[in-house]
Amino acid sequence: MNDSADIQTASEKLQSALKKLEEAMTPLLSEIGQLKAKSAESESFTQDRSRLASELDETKAEQEKLEAEHKALQDKLQTRESQFKNLAHETHIELDRVIRHVEGALERLPS
Repeated sequence: MNDSADIQTASEKLQSALKKLEEAMTPLLSEIGQLKAKSAESESFTQDRSRLASELDETKAEQEKLEAEHKALQDKLQTRESQFKNLAHETHIELDRVIRHVEGALERLPS
């Protein structure tokens, strides 16, 4: 063979090898694209998870605050109820005393 034929044969072999390489690379490139998409989706999930975790922490803090406020109001209500009960009892005693006093005064009146 001559140099020109050898170069032609080598060129055809090179072209064939490049075509096979390209054909082999196509599925790999497709898979790389899919992996990039999944990676972006995963990153989105990670960001969503972080955001949701932050919102959950804020909600828990708000819940704890509201529970503390509720407990404080409950304690205040119980204190007020106790004060009202004591006042009602003292008022009852005082009214009984006044009634007895009025009854005694009425009994001393001349008929």
